[in-house]
Amino acid sequence: MIEKMDNSPAGVAGLEASGTVLARDVTEALRIVAPTQKLLVEVAPRFDGYMAELVGGMRRACRDGQAERCALVVPQDMHDEATMQGEGDGLRIFTARNEAEDWLAS
Repeated sequence: MIEKMDNSPAGVAGLEASGTVLARDVTEALRIVAPTQKLLVEVAPRFDGYMAELVGGMRRACRDGQAERCALVVPQDMHDEATMQGEGDGLRIFTARNEAEDWLAS
């Protein structure tokens, strides 16, 4: 499930991913906040998997112009799995939210 984040920085559309997430869930969630220049998605501790679907949906959103810059924040133990799916098309993957926010602000 993807829900709108209550505490995203000004000028950044924020979403939180938890449970099971498929690429189409990302597309549906982005309809709420897109188009946007900056998108922050944070993976919650209760995320059940399908990292490939989450990353793929975010890359497609950036590539298709729903967001110019997409930052995905994952727990340290999920970083390798997330980066294995590949960054690009405006997507970067982080393990620290403050680093993601700094990149989005630059």
